[in-house]
Amino acid sequence: MNVISIDPKDKEQRKLKADLLEILDDIREQIEQGNIVEFVAVSMCDDGEPQIHSLVSDLPTAVGLFELGKHMIIQQEAY
Repeated sequence: MNVISIDPKDKEQRKLKADLLEILDDIREQIEQGNIVEFVAVSMCDDGEPQIHSLVSDLPTAVGLFELGKHMIIQQEAY
């Protein structure tokens, strides 16, 4: 049986989930190709709790990657 929803919020949630998974798939592919060797990512849980995910060689690298990401986002917003 197929269930059809006309709830626009449901459609938005499915699109957001698909977009999130697409980004993760791209990161996985880049890791497998050897293009990504360390990373820091920040996410937000559904209850509003932020999380930081990282795989780095040391703390200064983690902080540096986090700061670089922050500045990249700020620069994109400036255009």
